[in-house]
Amino acid sequence: MKLTGKWKYRENYGYGVAEGEVVLQQEKNKLSGRIIFTDKTEGDGTSMIQEFLSGEIEGLKVRIQAREFDVIYSEHKIEYKLDNWFGILVDKVTIKGISMDEQGIEGYFVFEKCEEEPSEITEIAKKVS
Repeated sequence: MKLTGKWKYRENYGYGVAEGEVVLQQEKNKLSGRIIFTDKTEGDGTSMIQEFLSGEIEGLKVRIQAREFDVIYSEHKIEYKLDNWFGILVDKVTIKGISMDEQGIEGYFVFEKCEEEPSEITEIAKKVS
């Protein structure tokens, strides 16, 4: 299974919801890429985060770790911790699983593969970079 491409991302982690997109590159079983998302936290407002990723796929198991991040925008001061995603490829276009950040906060995520034009989030990130 080739994971290279763009994926829509949605995660619910109890304190809020994150939505955005993931761009992955796959070479053999190794993954790299980035994720850009808006993070809507209860009581704290909205932030836009970009994380740079590495990972691997083994059979149907997908493991992705954030290596570094940028806060693109935030309505408030935040202390951001890197994320890790552990998922299962449930079909050719869907990865579902759990996430955990370095603070130990867990969430449930879905990546859905897409073949669309770049989203507004991607366009904003390109202008900021």
